[in-house]
Amino acid sequence: MTTHDADSYHFRDYMDQFELWHLLTNAQRDDLVSHTRFEHYKKGTSVYRGPLSSAGTLHVISGALRAFVLSEEGREFTLFFVRSGDIGILAATTFPGTASCDISIEAAKDTNLFVSDTEKLRDILDANVELRARAYEYTVVRLSEMLWKFQQMIFTPADRRLAKFLLTESARTAGDEICLTHEETAQYLGTAREVVSRLMREFSHEGLVRTSRGRIHILNRTALQERAGA
Repeated sequence: MTTHDADSYHFRDYMDQFELWHLLTNAQRDDLVSHTRFEHYKKGTSVYRGPLSSAGTLHVISGALRAFVLSEEGREFTLFFVRSGDIGILAATTFPGTASCDISIEAAKDTNLFVSDTEKLRDILDANVELRARAYEYTVVRLSEMLWKFQQMIFTPADRRLAKFLLTESARTAGDEICLTHEETAQYLGTAREVVSRLMREFSHEGLVRTSRGRIHILNRTALQERAGA
């Protein structure tokens, strides 16, 4: 972590931007605030490595975090991103004592976030049935995304996966330009950078995209959708 004027960031001032916490009682709100700290990480900095169940609850104010697992060969596979306005709440909604995989979390961009104590949040969820139900909805959506990515990695050819990824990212940002390097794209897809670079060259030659340093610009969305099998 690096110092980033932490005194100017108070969780109470940011809680309302996370819809989940609208269900807290005043006492629970105070309790969560007192067990939450501010952190700032530079891009590429490790935020956490260890069991998912101990990762804490992460509230991203600006920037983005990337959660990933490592294969025995050292290949990274991205599980999910926690972006500005998102909450990484999986740790708090796992059951204590159950099997928990090891994960790594790093800052995908310069990131400001708040980290809440997992055990305290579990206590709050146990006491607030409506909040617990909403938290598990968040978790189910996140787990569904992760399962879909694993399915894509196993059964879908790399070119289709890349085309789908580019379309999804452009839809998320509502634009034709995607600010990702080939390395970052490869990490998300769970493949080698060389594979992404080769496919980007193919896509460029076919007039689907134009690439520059750290940027991918979609030129022919219809043809890219056909390549994705959409």
